[in-house]
Amino acid sequence: MKPNALLLCISTVSGDLLAQNVKVKVMERTGDKLFDQQLSGPGTLEGAPKISATTPLSITFDVVTAGTEQEAATVDQAFVSLHNLATGDEVGLVAKQTKRGSYKMDLSRKNFRTHFSSAPGTYNAALILGSFTDGGVFYELGDIIIAGKEKQKRDVAVYGAKPEIRHRFSDAQKMPNAAVSLAFTAAAVAPLVVLLGAWARLGVNAADLKKEAVGSVAFMGLVSAYMALAMAYWVGVKLFPTLAYALALALPTYLAGQYALSRRIQDNFGSSR
Repeated sequence: MKPNALLLCISTVSGDLLAQNVKVKVMERTGDKLFDQQLSGPGTLEGAPKISATTPLSITFDVVTAGTEQEAATVDQAFVSLHNLATGDEVGLVAKQTKRGSYKMDLSRKNFRTHFSSAPGTYNAALILGSFTDGGVFYELGDIIIAGKEKQKRDVAVYGAKPEIRHRFSDAQKMPNAAVSLAFTAAAVAPLVVLLGAWARLGVNAADLKKEAVGSVAFMGLVSAYMALAMAYWVGVKLFPTLAYALALALPTYLAGQYALSRRIQDNFGSSR
């Protein structure tokens, strides 16, 4: 016998009942048939279907009375008995009646997990039919090799020195050349230098700022704070904190600038009169 084989040998032992049209199917959960064969009488299945949790076994058959007429019969019990040859355990799977004289046994995933998942091996299968009026019938189904998960042995705890843990730090971040950094800094500062040079060439007069020192100093200080905030953002401050600081400086800068400029206009208007 080849591994993972299913042999179905039908032979009447006693009683006045017969099992006919025996169908054995093995299907994927998706519905694809891996094995499908029908036996009209005593015989052996061809091929070796593999039975597992994802490829369940299904057996259907008809029960008729023995004799020339062979009418459909209803039995009081119909099940498939699976006997583990290694451990001696026996599992009975009930075959349900679908209509008069027709029965079906499906090896569900729940039953497979309960009885076979942790106990794979070779099982001797038998179809047992029983009736109080027509007697009992025993059909030998042969051996079924069921694949499952072997029980894993627990790991033995070993106490002792553990291997040394060696941590590897990440490589240092690659920085640009110093000349590139200095060139970028000079490009960022150049607009301020150009602005101061333009003021000097135009002859900016800062002497009148002394007439309103408080407002002018506050306004210029807040503008300088904006410049410092922009530099801080460039150096490493995150975007959202920078926006929060800018919003906090917005109102004081507006009020200080309005106050300083209004006082300057008032002074100019008073001097012209």
